[in-house]
Amino acid sequence: MAHDSFDIDRPLSAEESETLVAWRRQLHAQPELSLCEFDTQAAVRTALVSMGYQPIAVGGTGLAVSVGTGSGPALLLRADMDALPIQEATGLPFASQRPGAMHACGHDAHTACLLAVARRCKQHETQLPGRLVLAFQPAEENGRGALAMIDAGLLDGRWCGDPTLQVAAALGLHVWSSQGVGTVSAVAGPIMATVDEFKLVVRGRGGHGALPHQAADAVVAAAAVIQALQTIVSRQTDPLLPIVVTVGSIHGGMAFNVIAETVELCGTVRSFDRALADRLPTLLPQVAADAAKAYGATVSANYQRNTIVLNNDPTLADLVATAAGRCNQVLHVDRQMRMMGGEDFAYFAQAVPACFFFVGCGLPNGTSEPHHSPRFVIDEAALPIGAEVMLNSALAWLETAPRSGSA
Repeated sequence: MAHDSFDIDRPLSAEESETLVAWRRQLHAQPELSLCEFDTQAAVRTALVSMGYQPIAVGGTGLAVSVGTGSGPALLLRADMDALPIQEATGLPFASQRPGAMHACGHDAHTACLLAVARRCKQHETQLPGRLVLAFQPAEENGRGALAMIDAGLLDGRWCGDPTLQVAAALGLHVWSSQGVGTVSAVAGPIMATVDEFKLVVRGRGGHGALPHQAADAVVAAAAVIQALQTIVSRQTDPLLPIVVTVGSIHGGMAFNVIAETVELCGTVRSFDRALADRLPTLLPQVAADAAKAYGATVSANYQRNTIVLNNDPTLADLVATAAGRCNQVLHVDRQMRMMGGEDFAYFAQAVPACFFFVGCGLPNGTSEPHHSPRFVIDEAALPIGAEVMLNSALAWLETAPRSGSA
């Protein structure tokens, strides 16, 4: 069936766009941190029930619903809901009312866009040539939410007791402030990095600041460790493989005249290549230990993987790019953008073919703050674009997916 035969795929009306913006502002004013999205879950539940859905809690503070006809494979549409531990400094009239919490990454926008898609799909459910699973995910920022929903059976129907509701593919979106409104990025292959976290404790021997020869200075050893870690990028890995090593915090020492006995370093490593990522849990502690040894110090390491690399399926990336190109408000479809940020949508993309796409939300005057900034603001004109691209992509997938028992 051709797309132009569907009322379901018309552009969002002015009323739908106003409701979409209102949802986003409601969520923005009441941000909640990962695994604490209780009020957010309640607000999303209320909106879904008003549309005629019966939402089911999945993965703790997450929610899921299904919509459509038939019994063939389903497409997952996912939006994340959690906020960040940041004090908002935007001055917006709908700014965060919760001290120390802010939607500084756009998850409020993602949730609102998926609500708009949910509303349109429910209104025209009989026109859907297949089934969708709509997931409102908690805890993206700490990398736990996607796995929690998968473990609860989101992909195999256990979440709702329907073993025929098998997810065969997945789509997710993210607004992006470095791109202007009207740009959509749908890129094949690895687009977001593996995110690793490390903590190193450098141990020396404390002493008097005037007698350094009688001590092993952990501060000096830690400085050497920080410098040595950069050789992982410059000298110990293939220069054609992207990798970032960042030390984000340093804590050590107690007084101006005391040589510190311990210094704690915390940081992150980002990479795209799987073989390289698998080397890093051994390589980084060894580089640190070798550097510290020269100063009479030792290093203990804790290294953990938070998220895996996010790989977009080429066929789905093409599908989303084509769907975006049909939207009148989309001025440019980008096929190149990748970044070293992480995203736990990667776990859905590991389980089934998937595409995670970006929707430009940068301010027209070019003064957009980066994500995770206390002054992060989006151009809300991006919201109808995000919803429309998600909806059109879903319809395109449903029209070509194998199915049985369609109404």
